[in-house]
Amino acid sequence: MGFFDLFIHAEKKEFINKIHQKLSTDFSHLDDNKLVILACLSGLLARVAYVDFNVSDEEKEHIKKSLIECMKLTDPEAEIVTKIAVDEMKELYGLDSRIYCTPLNNILNNDAKYTILELLFAVAASDGNVDNEESNEISYIAKSLLLEKKYFLAAQAGVKDFLGILKKD
Repeated sequence: MGFFDLFIHAEKKEFINKIHQKLSTDFSHLDDNKLVILACLSGLLARVAYVDFNVSDEEKEHIKKSLIECMKLTDPEAEIVTKIAVDEMKELYGLDSRIYCTPLNNILNNDAKYTILELLFAVAASDGNVDNEESNEISYIAKSLLLEKKYFLAAQAGVKDFLGILKKD
């Protein structure tokens, strides 16, 4: 065996983020693109839920429900993914959300990315109020997903009754 043979066979799997790395063991049955989408989507959902530095039980439940519907996970699988994503978000909140958006831009079309915005707003509204910080975070995510403003506004309109800025005190 030659010196360079050591490097040829020592191919390591590249992970796009910590969530992707942790999910790759539990969800090795998924193809690469689906695993990347799962890691990025769960990270974005947890990020929006944690914008106020607190993830309510309603938000966790809505993240889980979104993963079951969108990614066709079982209830126990969605529970695992939700826990991993929320725990990672609490540790790594300072990271730029583009770490979750850039891989999605390489895989998904605009319609699929719009669906993600709808899911993000649904999680934000799950505690009864979409506050300004959550809306701003979703706006930043929409820009990072390379979506035009109309996609953000359309997704936001879906939760207009929960927008804190429109509520009367």
